[in-house]
Parts: sequence; structure tokens; C-alpha cells
Amino acid sequence: MYWIQNWDQIFDELEKSDITSDDIKKTEVELTTSLDDVYGPIIASNREFDTIKENQKNYLTFNLPPFKTLRSLTFILRTRGSCWSRTFDDWGTFKGTWSWLDVELWRPARGPKPTGRDVHLGGNGWELDPKKIMVKNKKYMVGVWLLQRNRHAAKGWENYTVTWDANEFELDDKLAAKWEEGLSEKGNEDPEVAKKERWHKGGWSPNGQFVRNLKPGDELRIMMKGSTRYPGWKCEVLYCDVRAKWT
Repeated sequence: MYWIQNWDQIFDELEKSDITSDDIKKTEVELTTSLDDVYGPIIASNREFDTIKENQKNYLTFNLPPFKTLRSLTFILRTRGSCWSRTFDDWGTFKGTWSWLDVELWRPARGPKPTGRDVHLGGNGWELDPKKIMVKNKKYMVGVWLLQRNRHAAKGWENYTVTWDANEFELDDKLAAKWEEGLSEKGNEDPEVAKKERWHKGGWSPNGQFVRNLKPGDELRIMMKGSTRYPGWKCEVLYCDVRAKWT
């Protein structure tokens, strides 16, 4: 047990500080509010370290629970991507970084062959050609969505909390607020490349449309990615918890 010896000294220090009563109340709320209250219960989790270099690997696979309306998905990650890089101005940013995590959506390949509408939900998913649908174990891949990029040439672990809320829309591509400021140093060497290279601010993007189109039982796969185009990129994950709120 610890005893406070001098209350007067503590109060004197508080009076000199910038801490307000609102700050104290906010801290009390944070201490008494559980992650379940904020993001919903955990529906999937992997707490084992894994790594991949210049390739891709499945880190976590899970199915969505029965729900009437899915309100949000939250991914709580501890991850890093290591690669030595000569583009020093990009270090510590999300520009020019080729270590990241994606979310794949898979559905049963029963009934009629999926069409283009079935294969792409919108948001920041990548358009897939219906004629080249990937079918494995009687399931087809609906699409792939960016979850989180790692920082460029950062060696330390970093925590990310990515929430895809059904009521939050992805920003329009024309808005500067969607992208990291400035051009990638590598892309800036070639103006044509620089025009095409754009990197999401914070390394992720809201994806409300994805959440709104999900169905109970859908299979989601969290994929670790390290670029095969640029050598040396590695993606490492220490853990990932997936939380959901639904009615």
C-alpha cells in the first residue's frame, strides 16, 4: 500500500500545471470506459507474432456473427514494416511504403456464377474482373480492401486502431484531406509516377460502404503484405483483435 505524504505539495503543483477539471473528468471517463463499450466485443483475435517478406500471408480468418444491422468493425493492431530505403524524406510517413495489411472478403460460390456487381462493393476495394474470379474451396473472393499501411522505414512497433463505421463515408479522391501531404520522394523523381502515386493519410481510409454491404457469415481474411515489386519489404504483426458492434 502506498501513502501520500504531502497533500499540500501536490495541490500546489496542480495549481501551477495546465491540467483542468475537464481534463480530470475526461481521464476518469477513459479509465471507466471499456473497449467493449466503445468498439463492441471481440469477434476474432490472433495474438501470435508472424512475419512475411516480399510476399503475402494470411494472419487471421474469421466469419461474421449473425446480425440484423452491422454498425462497425474495429481492427486493433500492433504491427511494423521494416525495409531500408534511400528515399529519406519518406521515412516515418505513409508515403512510398510497401508494407501493409489488407482485408479480403470471401463468400460461398453456390448458385449462379457471381457477376461484376457481386465482386465489387465499392469503397477502397480494388475492382476485380468477373471473368477472373478467384474460387478456392467452393468460395469466391469478393474483393480486397486496404486495412493499414506501415510507416516507411520505421523500425519500432506501432499500435493502430482502425474503425470502419457504417455511417462514415470514404472521402472523395479529389479532397486533399484524404492523402498524405506532398509527393513521395521516389515518385517525385518522375513527374508521371508522382501524379499516379497517392498515399492515404494515416495509412488507412474510412470504409462505411464495405460495412453496409456485409452479410452474416461472411468470411474476412486479414492478409499481411510485403511488396514483391520492390525488394526488401517486410510486414510483421504482433497481434490483431477484431471488434464489432451490431444489432
